[in-house]
Amino acid sequence: MASADTQTIRHLRQENIRLKSENNSLRDYVERLQRAMSALVDLQEKVDTISPQTDIFLLIFEVLTASLVAVGSENGSLLLLDDETGELVFVEVIGESRDKLLNYRLPKGTGVAGKTVASKRPMLVPNTRAEPSFNAKVDKYTGLESTSIVCVPLLDGERRLGAIEAVNTKSGRPFNQSDLEVMQLVGKLASLAIVEAERMS
Repeated sequence: MASADTQTIRHLRQENIRLKSENNSLRDYVERLQRAMSALVDLQEKVDTISPQTDIFLLIFEVLTASLVAVGSENGSLLLLDDETGELVFVEVIGESRDKLLNYRLPKGTGVAGKTVASKRPMLVPNTRAEPSFNAKVDKYTGLESTSIVCVPLLDGERRLGAIEAVNTKSGRPFNQSDLEVMQLVGKLASLAIVEAERMS
């Protein structure tokens, strides 16, 4: 009888630990969703208030900042396509690689961003080491170890504008499908902002 009671208590303790873990995960998920929604609303407001006086570079910085807040990352880039060369240019960088990557040019079709722009399709890379298109040369150049990437194209209809990407989460977890969906929304808003800023200039 005592043995059965001990097993019951042990089972209840394990179940309690499991439920606490699930509760913490759910709380983290809800908090991330709230951050994402707040960032997207803020970004939409910025797009709606674009005028000829809008500082396009500040706008791009704010777009990138909103995207990183939304997916819980501290490192990311917004790259624009140079139509003449086909290169992608890092026009804004947030994180420890900023000084080295700002204005850095990726050869046409290079890396995750290059593949994203070429295919006009978003990419979710939970593990960079398992992704054939991942370009380790950029990591070597910057010193940042990229473990997970989410990247979406910036498009104006069929016209390729560039890409926006987040690298590594603050928590260390891999990016997931919900992060990709949030980034796709950010990408659409960012594309609208860039096109509208072009029209106003």
